[in-house]
Amino acid sequence: MLHAVVLAAVTANGSQFLQMFQGVWRCGNATYHERWEIRPHQGSDAQGAWIADVVYGDPQHPDGFAYVYFVPGANTFRYDDFHVDGSQAHLTSPPPANGSFEWTGTYYPDGGAPDPNPDITWTLTPQGTIARAFGQHVDGKTVQRGSDLCVPLR
Repeated sequence: MLHAVVLAAVTANGSQFLQMFQGVWRCGNATYHERWEIRPHQGSDAQGAWIADVVYGDPQHPDGFAYVYFVPGANTFRYDDFHVDGSQAHLTSPPPANGSFEWTGTYYPDGGAPDPNPDITWTLTPQGTIARAFGQHVDGKTVQRGSDLCVPLR
């Protein structure tokens, strides 16, 4: 019985990311636009091992990939991001609050010093878009560095 309750909790928590963001999106702002696809990871299971793949850019020649998964023992989501230029980010977020995931961790630019201060927020809006804010922790405060909006492609 306890096993069934734990499994149900893991599945409910782990599926939140896909429930909120699964689909094909056009993300951008005045400077750029790019296609993003968020889909279930092939071979995902009810235990939520690998939940989602995020592929951005041209599907035939993506600019990068991210893998999103839920870590039950830590009650946290992981977002491991790999860019074609060699940079990486390894981020975590608690389960969403108020429709938002807040990703923090470390960004590793290709050939540069690691940045342990990113703060990236994804919010599902009432209009069905994803509002993303890109910030950085500086002297105990979050400084906004940019933002964009993702609209669903239908």
